[in-house]
Amino acid sequence: MTAFETVAKVCIGKFKQNILFLTAQPKGAAEAASASDSIIASDTVASMLALHHKINYALIALTPVALVLSPSALSMPFDIALGIVLPIHSHISMNMVITDYAKKIFGKGAILPARYAMLAVTGTTLLGLAKLNLSGPGITATIKSFWRPKAA
Repeated sequence: MTAFETVAKVCIGKFKQNILFLTAQPKGAAEAASASDSIIASDTVASMLALHHKINYALIALTPVALVLSPSALSMPFDIALGIVLPIHSHISMNMVITDYAKKIFGKGAILPARYAMLAVTGTTLLGLAKLNLSGPGITATIKSFWRPKAA
């Protein structure tokens, strides 16, 4: 098993543990949401919405620090954190958009397939950013490269 596969397996395991921990908390007056509800319909579960708000604050702190530290060895932990937090934040946010607009455009039957498609996009994004961070220059170095002059 390569280092990338090992880290991806650990990250996915930790993500599942966090989801299971979050879903163990009550969903308001109703019972606790199942793990699949928390992931698929993340905009309807109170604990996932709370996580979304916490991630907003984390992004406010992580992004400028990561950009200032790049390129250095200190930027790698920030890049890895961004590689996990950005897709989760986007997943929850896009589920909100799916809830609001999928039924208006395609009908109520389109919501669940759209949520599964979003889950596939989120998983692919997580793996792609993990690969970029672990075997490439990292997220922040890649973003900064847009402003560097091209070598002649």
